[in-house]
Amino acid sequence: MFPKRRGEITAVRDLFAKYKKTLQAPQKTVELEAIKVIGELTKLKLNEGQLKYTPSTRILSITASSMIKQEIKLKQENVLETLKQNLGPKNSPKSIV
Repeated sequence: MFPKRRGEITAVRDLFAKYKKTLQAPQKTVELEAIKVIGELTKLKLNEGQLKYTPSTRILSITASSMIKQEIKLKQENVLETLKQNLGPKNSPKSIV
């Protein structure tokens, strides 16, 4: 990019670009979005206590019965792809355990 000159006007959409690149979505936001997406794709209802997201490793852990886990694992690729579209590639989980 060109260096800015003094008094030059910056577009509004570019003002928060720096923060958009560096900030990550909060853990709770990712968990709630995952519960919503899993509910839409698998018709299963999960509680907030049955799902845990670790931002540093980007792994979504499910602490539910094995039947629920198996159903989610069958549709894992669709769930992860939908989360990537909704949250962005930087904030979405990489895998489901």
